[in-house]
Amino acid sequence: MLNIVLPLRLRLIGLLTLTLLLGLVLAACGDNTATVAPAATTTTPVNTTVAATTAASATTAATTAAPVATTAAVAATTAKAGGAMDTVKAVHVAGLFFAPFYVALDKGYFKEQNIEVSLDKAGAGAEVMAFLAQGQIDMGAVGLSAATFNALNKGFDFKVIASAGIAPAKNAPSKFEVRKALVDGGQVKKISDLKGKKIAVAGGTASAGAYLAVKALQTDGLSAKDVEFVNLPNPDMLQALKNGAVDAALMGTPFSTQAIEQGVGTVLIDDWLPGYATTTYLYSGKFVKERPEVAKRFAIALLKGIRAVQGDNYLSDENVKIYVKYTGSNDKTIRETPALLYDPGMIITKDNIKDQEKIHRESGWTDYKQAIEVDKMFDGSFAENAVKTLGPK
Repeated sequence: MLNIVLPLRLRLIGLLTLTLLLGLVLAACGDNTATVAPAATTTTPVNTTVAATTAASATTAATTAAPVATTAAVAATTAKAGGAMDTVKAVHVAGLFFAPFYVALDKGYFKEQNIEVSLDKAGAGAEVMAFLAQGQIDMGAVGLSAATFNALNKGFDFKVIASAGIAPAKNAPSKFEVRKALVDGGQVKKISDLKGKKIAVAGGTASAGAYLAVKALQTDGLSAKDVEFVNLPNPDMLQALKNGAVDAALMGTPFSTQAIEQGVGTVLIDDWLPGYATTTYLYSGKFVKERPEVAKRFAIALLKGIRAVQGDNYLSDENVKIYVKYTGSNDKTIRETPALLYDPGMIITKDNIKDQEKIHRESGWTDYKQAIEVDKMFDGSFAENAVKTLGPK
């Protein structure tokens, strides 16, 4: 049974979190982050970004057909999961990056593994790190941020078990959009014209969105210090562009499509980082150490969800209804938004995650200055076990 808990629960837990851990999240926020009041029609916050992997990996994921697990394999996994239901506390930042997770939830794949998911929601990945690091939650479907790497540097225990949505090499769904009025008026013609202007990203400075925005800025000689990042959830970016509260926005799917449809945003640069994938599935170290068998079964259910959205199945009527349910978007927008890729082997985009750490550190967003050992945050064993259980991709 799926238990969706209001976000307030996460905030109440936060009151009990150690000051040191809360400081971890605060340390990830830079002084140049501004906040704009949400629009009157605010909807559920959505994480804006995914980050870079190789174009080759993206192409492979796009063209790989999902294998169907044999009846024997499914029966075997269910048998292993026998016994009382295990509760897994999960937090997500709503968005199509985690479409397979939503499908697995709604189609009962976790229930097949005798797992009840207690689901909570956050506005950005940085909000989740303190709770994940302390083991107050088991799994986070979130974007990586400076807070992630600060936690790693401080020795907190968590693992990336798989990357989530991966952008295709061409026509990625997340867009770097400029207020259309600025383009029509000739004030902004290229990336360098954004110097000194306000750019909206979910999570603000030091977020996954900020990483992707910096990679776009770098294509025309700008850096994080040349702009002002504004912390806004994706749904509020539409109104902020419309009323001039921000000049540009790094917008995640499906809201990037809505901005274009509503005539408030214009794509200034596209496909500047093929195969980016900043969103991941994270396990807490406590979950891995204390309940490894549950963690394995959770990954099996997740992989089954990933394989259920491959190819033409991605936009099946049944799956689209599930995406609408969990993202708060609508059928039309989802169908018109370029699809992300979901690797049926649950890869971890290691090289890109290392690049994310580098950009966060060089932008001055981390609380350390020397490169750290990023490899220790990866654990591919759960994916390997899931693939072995369900069969090769």
